[in-house]
Amino acid sequence: MLVTGEPRAELGAELVALIYGYRWRIELSFKWLKCLLGCRHWLAESPRGVALQVYGALIAALLLLRSTGRRPGKRAMEMIRFYLVGTAALEELTRLLGIEKKRG
Repeated sequence: MLVTGEPRAELGAELVALIYGYRWRIELSFKWLKCLLGCRHWLAESPRGVALQVYGALIAALLLLRSTGRRPGKRAMEMIRFYLVGTAALEELTRLLGIEKKRG
């Protein structure tokens, strides 16, 4: 059987559909993470460096989720990168993210 590699294993259609549904969720999670990282290449080559890059992206996403109430997308992460390199103003960033600047 294609799913398990065992010719004698029989899985019902409902179970196979459930497994593929979970697999699709995992694929979408990785696609979202790749979108968050915003790069095609890892900044580090060591496993520890890659882990730090992933953890940093997840922490940033969680902070944005907490402050905006919605999951950040590709455009939000691009705007953050533009702000960090100095090509976007803070007002543009806060407007796109829907965050009010704290006054004080």
